[in-house]
Amino acid sequence: MHTTSLRKVGGSIMLTVPPAFLDQLHLQAGATVGLVIDNGRLVVEPAARPRYTMAELLAEAEAAGVYPLPAEEREWIDAPAVGKELI
Repeated sequence: MHTTSLRKVGGSIMLTVPPAFLDQLHLQAGATVGLVIDNGRLVVEPAARPRYTMAELLAEAEAAGVYPLPAEEREWIDAPAVGKELI
């Protein structure tokens, strides 16, 4: 078990994480993590990356003003799958 000290930084308390732990979790400075208290323990875990549907992505594109798509691109998006591109 690795031990570390909590430090006051401005109005917050900082917890340092050793680089080896960050490497194992594929995290780096600026990464978003979740914090929970579980049976009196502080648990820090990587935050799940959001998964978006095509409809959500297109709605976001419309809100940004880059949608509706030209007819040729719309045709491509609506075309049936021809390989293993479906998950």
